[in-house]
Amino acid sequence: MEDKYRKMYNKNLLGTSDVSVLKFYYASFKIQQQFGLASDVNSFLDDVVKIAADTSLTFKIFGLIPYFSSRHSTEQQRVSKFISLRRNDIATLFLKDDITNREVEDLLYGVSVKEKTVKTTEEYLDLVKVKILKCYSIKGKKQLGDRVFGYLLASELIPAYTPEERLKAWHTHIGANIAPSDAKLHATPSLNRSNVDTKTLLKHLDSIRGFYDEIGLNKAVHIIQKDMANLSSKV
Repeated sequence: MEDKYRKMYNKNLLGTSDVSVLKFYYASFKIQQQFGLASDVNSFLDDVVKIAADTSLTFKIFGLIPYFSSRHSTEQQRVSKFISLRRNDIATLFLKDDITNREVEDLLYGVSVKEKTVKTTEEYLDLVKVKILKCYSIKGKKQLGDRVFGYLLASELIPAYTPEERLKAWHTHIGANIAPSDAKLHATPSLNRSNVDTKTLLKHLDSIRGFYDEIGLNKAVHIIQKDMANLSSKV
């Protein structure tokens, strides 16, 4: 009977989706574990990131896994950037003996496998307000607070679509005497101004994603993860 990891490896060898690429890396790691060549998951993930960064080569991992073509290097690069951003979560996944498509999709697209306790709108707003006020209390973090609010609006928890409605919502829920650093209050990187480089912006978005994942506002998590994927593909 064909080894389950070898079967997964072969099935996803030329996969073009993010899920296929991540499952390919997972199967590669497990096969190397069987040969005693990859006991350290973090070292393996370091090599994955390095390999995907060089699109001029035909890749192979640790010299053991058969060569695979660079024709899918775009997908490999995108997933390797995701690995860099979510290193601990990816490492935890790779240490499991079995994984499902659902687990991989949940990790890639920002949906928690665990059920979240549904909160009321007011409870979400209170948590977001505390987060934003904390951002505004730290020098250089105001834009982060603006973006937190922008993703709250993007989730449509509060109906505010025009610039006037967005600013009114800010004053109503955050404070009439607190002026946002960017009155547009968009979340999308292409719409909201940013004075940081793309790599730093991705870290900011991942931080916001983590916040919304923690409080259980999954719609915001979905939106942020899509924006991160789009931004990563342009780096």
